[in-house]
Amino acid sequence: MLETIQQSVKHHDQYQIEIKLDYELHADQKTRYQIATYFFVPQSLGITPQTYPRQTFYQDVQSHIRLKTPSLNLREFTESDRSPLRMIEKLVQQGDWVSQTAVHDQIITQMKLLSAMLKSALREHFILIERRVAEVQATPHGKTHYLVHNLVDEFITEAARFAERYRALLADFNLPNVPPAVFTAFLFTDESISILLEESAVEMFQIVNEYLKKTNREDYKLALSELTTREAKYRKTRGYESILLENSDNETYLYRASILKKYASSVLFLNTDVQPDGKYWEQLILSFAAGLAMVFATAVAFYFQLQFGNFTLPFFIALVVGYMFKDRIKEISRIVFAKQLENYLFDRRIVIRTQDGKHRLGVLREKVRFIQEREVPLSVLRARNRDHITDISNEGRGEKIICYTKEIELQIKNAEKVLPGFPEITGINDILRFDVRHFLNKMAEPTQERFVIRNDELVSLMCHKVYHVNLISRYKTVQPDVRKENRQLRLILDQDGIRRLEKVPQ
Repeated sequence: MLETIQQSVKHHDQYQIEIKLDYELHADQKTRYQIATYFFVPQSLGITPQTYPRQTFYQDVQSHIRLKTPSLNLREFTESDRSPLRMIEKLVQQGDWVSQTAVHDQIITQMKLLSAMLKSALREHFILIERRVAEVQATPHGKTHYLVHNLVDEFITEAARFAERYRALLADFNLPNVPPAVFTAFLFTDESISILLEESAVEMFQIVNEYLKKTNREDYKLALSELTTREAKYRKTRGYESILLENSDNETYLYRASILKKYASSVLFLNTDVQPDGKYWEQLILSFAAGLAMVFATAVAFYFQLQFGNFTLPFFIALVVGYMFKDRIKEISRIVFAKQLENYLFDRRIVIRTQDGKHRLGVLREKVRFIQEREVPLSVLRARNRDHITDISNEGRGEKIICYTKEIELQIKNAEKVLPGFPEITGINDILRFDVRHFLNKMAEPTQERFVIRNDELVSLMCHKVYHVNLISRYKTVQPDVRKENRQLRLILDQDGIRRLEKVPQ
């Protein structure tokens, strides 16, 4: 993947995939990216410009734009000056912080950042563990490497140290003159951190149980079990309702965990203003088409007036015919001009601003079109590399191709002023969720029965009917330099929704 654009794709739920793009930001420098995603859709699904207009596509797409979570490793939360925990500690050490509204806002921001950054740091920690495990498994007679043990130790040690440091702040916030909003932020963050640590300990327990040798496994499992018990007991003691219970649907736990996650990540979300793009060009096209039609009608009227004079039958007929053709010429001209400009105009324009709306960070434009195979870049067609089975399944008519294009331009000037109190911001996340339910309407039953003969007897076998939708994304950096790369993903669908995602190697 291009260094300036990172992509992750995951199965969000039964009907939605989530594509997350990270755009790199360069301090005080304008950056421009273009992302074109090509959907290769089987003919049998009945997806056409008539059955799936662009308005429907945009209804199926849910997009969120936010700042990329600043990065820290677990140890840095208690040791680094960039840590929100250290920032909170410094702010409350100011003798008169309780009377300063600006400080209250800074503390709330830092608390939200703390929870969001901890979630990101834990995710990166587990990614590194998976990488180390993969490295061990790739070697002949690979055994669990000591680096994996080190990472497990790091998690257990730093989780306890971090939790203790944060909870020590309770004495500073549990005072009569502390604003309710600040104390509530402390409680929400406290509960969120406890949930994150418990869930991470459970995930670490699974890793230890599967990959570590027996001699070390039991000690680690005991330590992780104690960690989860300690966190659950802590939340119960504090009166938090996010407790997992046996013989329960645990509705409250999931609800609170989801709300707390959104509360923390809200500090990173940006203000977006969605507007139709090219509306002035559209009016210009309409005016030009109307002018062209008027030229025709006026020319016909002048000619017949000159030939036959006023108040004559031929002149009257000419006026009627001119009027009839004027409207058609106007509409045809509008369609022709709009078609010619389609390559240059976008459907929507999204202005990206800070949460308070005061500072503009960039603009994103997007459009979606059904296109012909001849319009697809050669590198994308090569990546698609259809086989004979695919051609047969589409009755030799090829696939329907949807092209969804994004062009984003970013620039952040004087980041310390625009985003006060934030650690260094290195990028922006564009999170897109795509709903596939409109693709399921024409599908056959997902389970079908077939028979085979075994030992002179008919045996019934159940077969699963699936459809393949191929997605190929073409990434291009325009500024600061020009680079291109294609990425392919295969979406396996059945009538019940998304069955699985497959990454197709290049």
